[in-house]
Amino acid sequence: MLIAFCSLFSARLQAQDIVALHPFRGTPETSAIANQFFQRMQQELPGIASGAYRGFPIDLSRLPPDVPEGGFPPWICPSPSITGAAAFAITGEAGLDPDFPDATRVRLYLWMLDGARLLGSDEMTVFDSGDLNGIPGFLEWVMSWIREDAEAEAEVVYIYEQGEYFQQYWLNLGLRGGGGYSRWTYDHRENMTTHEVSSLASANIALQTALHFSRFFALQPEAELVYDFRLLGSDDDSFSALSLNVPVLLKLMLQGEKVVAGIFGGVYLHVPLSQEGEYDIREYFEYKADFPGIVFGLSAGWRVGSGNLFIDGRFKYDGHWFDEELERINYRNSIRLNIGYEIGLIRKR
Repeated sequence: MLIAFCSLFSARLQAQDIVALHPFRGTPETSAIANQFFQRMQQELPGIASGAYRGFPIDLSRLPPDVPEGGFPPWICPSPSITGAAAFAITGEAGLDPDFPDATRVRLYLWMLDGARLLGSDEMTVFDSGDLNGIPGFLEWVMSWIREDAEAEAEVVYIYEQGEYFQQYWLNLGLRGGGGYSRWTYDHRENMTTHEVSSLASANIALQTALHFSRFFALQPEAELVYDFRLLGSDDDSFSALSLNVPVLLKLMLQGEKVVAGIFGGVYLHVPLSQEGEYDIREYFEYKADFPGIVFGLSAGWRVGSGNLFIDGRFKYDGHWFDEELERINYRNSIRLNIGYEIGLIRKR
């Protein structure tokens, strides 16, 4: 009796260590990478730190009646008729990566066979066979769902690049501040001459959001409070202006493990709020710019904590573009450098 109980207990422990590995579904273009990935996964599974798991490759050459030809689709839990005594199963699929046309995207599904419950699904981008060296770390992450509360975390999409993961978000929220200078000029239509009114110091603070359509593109609306002021000069020459700028930008981004870089451009609405100074100076600045103003620039950030610390440099131009009735036409261009921090709010799943 004792011997039978020990044998049954030993068999149950062994079953908990076995992971059935279902051959991947793939396309003709990705079949080579998919086969290499599947073979490497079999080799690496016993050595990962999450536990002493043993792989059980499923043989699709002889299928029982309840299994469709070619095996099960990766999004369906394999039948016990082909998983044997395994407690878990991994299915997978490989296809061309829509973000990188020359790369293969491999997605794994981890199943708990008791109840056919999906513990999680995640993907890895493979550019060539050298990237297969990242399989141990990726497999360690996948198998960790067994011992963690996977239902809360398993469906979060991570991008795997060169050994590390970073989360992707639909929406980011950021705050930045900085300054630079603004150059104000005006043209007299009568004699077609251009006069520089002043180059003013500039300070600003801005709230920005970014809606990410993909890993590479985002729409970034902002609200920016700008204060232009003269640093030098007599009291009679003093001048300052407070304005609100509302840019809407299209941003092209490149994201790595620790660095996020981007170029952006767009239009903005310039709304004057208040001006201070002697009238003979202030009259040159009293204008409401035509819409739109234009802006373009660069940004670079570093992943710090749960968000990104970034610097932002941009050029802006606004003025009267279309008003033919004015005798004097004002223009303003500015260059600003900012530092800020942004966090992700809505994770991609």
